[in-house]
Amino acid sequence: MKYLLISAICFLSIPGYGQSKKFTFKLGTEYDLPRKSEDLSLFGNDKDGIVNLSLKKDELNISRFNAKNLTQTSETTIEIDKLSKRFSSEIVADFGTNYFWLYSDYDKKEGKKLLFFDKIDVAAGKITSSENKLLETANMASTGIFYAYREDNNYGFNYDAAKTKLLVNYRLVPEEKKDKKSFDIIGLHVFDENLKKIWGNEFTMPYTEAMMNNSDFSVDGNGNAYMLAKVYDSEKRKELDKETGKAGYHYEVLKFTRDSKKIINTTITIGDYFIREASLVENSLHEMVIACTYGKKSSNATDGIFLSTMDQSGKINKFKNGYYEFPLAELQKFESARTKRSMEKKADYEVPDIKVRNVVVEGDGSVLIVCEQYHVVSHTYTSTTGTTRTTYTYYYEDIIASKINNGGNFEWVRKVPKLQMGTKGQGTLGFKLVSDASGYYFLYLDNKKNMELQEDETPKYHVDGYGGQVVVASISNSGEMKKELLFDTREEDIMIFPSQFTKINGNQFIGRASMKRGDYKPLLITVK
Repeated sequence: MKYLLISAICFLSIPGYGQSKKFTFKLGTEYDLPRKSEDLSLFGNDKDGIVNLSLKKDELNISRFNAKNLTQTSETTIEIDKLSKRFSSEIVADFGTNYFWLYSDYDKKEGKKLLFFDKIDVAAGKITSSENKLLETANMASTGIFYAYREDNNYGFNYDAAKTKLLVNYRLVPEEKKDKKSFDIIGLHVFDENLKKIWGNEFTMPYTEAMMNNSDFSVDGNGNAYMLAKVYDSEKRKELDKETGKAGYHYEVLKFTRDSKKIINTTITIGDYFIREASLVENSLHEMVIACTYGKKSSNATDGIFLSTMDQSGKINKFKNGYYEFPLAELQKFESARTKRSMEKKADYEVPDIKVRNVVVEGDGSVLIVCEQYHVVSHTYTSTTGTTRTTYTYYYEDIIASKINNGGNFEWVRKVPKLQMGTKGQGTLGFKLVSDASGYYFLYLDNKKNMELQEDETPKYHVDGYGGQVVVASISNSGEMKKELLFDTREEDIMIFPSQFTKINGNQFIGRASMKRGDYKPLLITVK
């Protein structure tokens, strides 16, 4: 694969920000990767450099770049021995200055799943310590999904807010085959920024598999682990209790500590509403902020945001007002006249197909929740020979950003209009959130016709794979929004993938770009 250097600078003059923001783009010089290799990660920092890891069967390729101009400085290929069919690259654990490649394999003779790590020296562009065993687990549950020479990932990974702790979770093979009799056993292990183990244990869940879904995991700065669970009222797993008209489920936060195998589980109380999605994020007080989207009816639509916090004792309290309903006036922006009338006719309009993408807890205790309208439409065709084929179209639509201040009031809600679609998964679709003390920036690809979009107009489509403009929609802390064109991918003859960018410093993001012929390039974004 070949790589090329391009640099572009864009100044954003945004009312309410106090000064202009500058986005600098650097696209790296050409370099080769083995054909059909799998890109694992781009990571590093402005002092030590940038590293790209890629994997081709039993070969690990390490390419290092100068962080200032993205010229390649070294390339190393390492043969991986004793690779089984259940080998899997898991993640690159990034602690800011310490970097580790985590991968798993299976010892067939011992019947154990093994998790290893290699330490990566970014400054030297090489591995300094390899095949370090992190975990050894018997009877670990497998997804049973295989891709070419490797198995699908079996572990889950979560950082604390400061990125000094790493939680590794996994699930054991159930002792009972029937969900009504089986209780999940979950392994939870916490490591520090050097991957030294702080504690670990395996916990039996308080409900059967028939009644409980594991939803989200998290870890705090003190090393406590958390799990968010959706718990049904009965083994019938009904979303709606038709007799009462209320939800047939509730959500609980389960807390796990190093000193006890006892699980602290607390119910999230949300009245008669329906929780759609829920996320756990640590705040500066080492409390867990629980951010939920909720609705008033049994459907897939969302009425607004519900916030609560869990203190160190395991008690959950509603955060200030608790409920933050999306204002109809903001939701009606960038919609057709017909859609606006339809929204007004409904007694209590709710937004369909909402997915929570980002939850940011600021140092002052304010919270930003960013949602995106996302849905998939399937198309089934039957040929004249009777062969049936199903294709899928993926829609990534409007962004809805909500800011709740530390006093518990709605600071603002802003709708960022976009209409993206594709048939190959995410690709160039979606967005990347960049934030600093001045506000929030949403990087995404858009149709050029949307640059001067008025609030009474609907956005035009951006189609994955057909160029597009790199756009930043900016929202200041006071809620003022502005949209700017950064560059046209067709003019630069490249394509970028905004949602896949990785933060490497407080104001720098690294990602990949590709040219039409299919080659990839590292792309560095700096925000000043």
